[in-house]
Amino acid sequence: MLNPKLLKITKPKIYTLGSLNTLLLGDRNKREKDDFMAGAPHHVLEEVNEADMAVFKKKLKMLEAIKGRHTELITQYIPPGTDRSTVMNTLSEEINQSGNIKSPSTRKNVQGALRKIIGFLKNINFKLPPTGLVVFAGNISESEGRSDIRLFTVTPVRPLKVKLYWCDSAFHIDHLKEMMAPNDFYAIMVIDKNEATVGQLVGKKYEILGHFTSMVPGKSRAGGQSSQRFERLREEAMQDFFKKSAEKFNSYFEPYIPRIRGVLIGGPGMTKNYFMEKKVLHHELEKRVIGVIDTAYTDEGGVRELVQKSQELLKDSELVKERQILDKFLGEVARDGLATYGQAEVEKALEDKRASVLIISEDIPWIVFRKFCEHCENAEIEIVKEPETFEESKMRCTKCDSRVETLEEISYLDYMIDRAKECGATVRVISTETNEGKQFFEGFGGLAALLRYKV
Repeated sequence: MLNPKLLKITKPKIYTLGSLNTLLLGDRNKREKDDFMAGAPHHVLEEVNEADMAVFKKKLKMLEAIKGRHTELITQYIPPGTDRSTVMNTLSEEINQSGNIKSPSTRKNVQGALRKIIGFLKNINFKLPPTGLVVFAGNISESEGRSDIRLFTVTPVRPLKVKLYWCDSAFHIDHLKEMMAPNDFYAIMVIDKNEATVGQLVGKKYEILGHFTSMVPGKSRAGGQSSQRFERLREEAMQDFFKKSAEKFNSYFEPYIPRIRGVLIGGPGMTKNYFMEKKVLHHELEKRVIGVIDTAYTDEGGVRELVQKSQELLKDSELVKERQILDKFLGEVARDGLATYGQAEVEKALEDKRASVLIISEDIPWIVFRKFCEHCENAEIEIVKEPETFEESKMRCTKCDSRVETLEEISYLDYMIDRAKECGATVRVISTETNEGKQFFEGFGGLAALLRYKV
């Protein structure tokens, strides 16, 4: 029986895919000893709704593309629990300070953006989402001398911990980009008879959760009965190491099985296959094994090698859910069943609460303006399908034809997700990275719904 004290463990470390080149051939004897980490994986991220993450990523991509001609794009980070007077006083003080800007046009645009932010915060009565709020405003016109001051908001997908005011020629989104790590992850193990390393892959980063060695002796060259006995003891020691490695692997990931997108097992030769044949993994984890792959190493370098060799496998796996929902939608359409598509039809299904699943392409470019008429106090929305040619200054109130104030500008994707939540429908955001996603966007306008019932 293998002595448990022979297991050597290292503390968890986090690496990016580009930072481990120097570790591939590192000294394996310089491993830090520590008590083994029992329980679930450390640093597992908070759950984030898939649709919310899709909207979040699209907004950041849009904001990152905006470049000011001068230093006149303002970013205001407001964490949850922020004192209202502190933010309002800061913005008011910035208006006063901006009076020192030498360029008249830049001064006008900065002050206009600040007043737009103040007006927006007053309009929502400073009621912040639970995760906080980030407000962006500034002149986004690409023409010199022309002013087009727009306001955008982003609700962080995870609690905002940074309070920040920033005025520059680009919006400041670095802290928000850090939140884009996916909800789910892949469980990883590389193993042979001598050592095993367990990790988790989250997006493009992976974390080493544990490393342990067995000290299973090498093959004996002695002949006779002692050789047979030695081989039997060696086999028992190896099986015991496999069992203990699997127990540690199971203890990490069992509490998070629903969030595991797949399990990857690697190692040199046939040892990893022998390990899988022993059926020592938790049965639900075993069901999620998507690849058993050859690697030259079974330490941190082996994990990196496993991730690199699994890129295509991981990419394909990420699209399984998307393809399944599209197949279901197309099946319902083919038999004239519980499905509909098109803007008017889907919006009506949401309004009537008939929609059970909203299916929407992330490539729909439409913009939704929330506007307010001070003349007749009419609040309404306007959906713009060609934002590249749209002029905000020409918007009018549909009741009295007066000029209106734009309170907020959001994507149609964001708008529809909010409507789906209001009627209790789930949301599936479809990319155009696959042929199915492209066909859905081109053939159905990128907008559809599965229904609870027909009318």
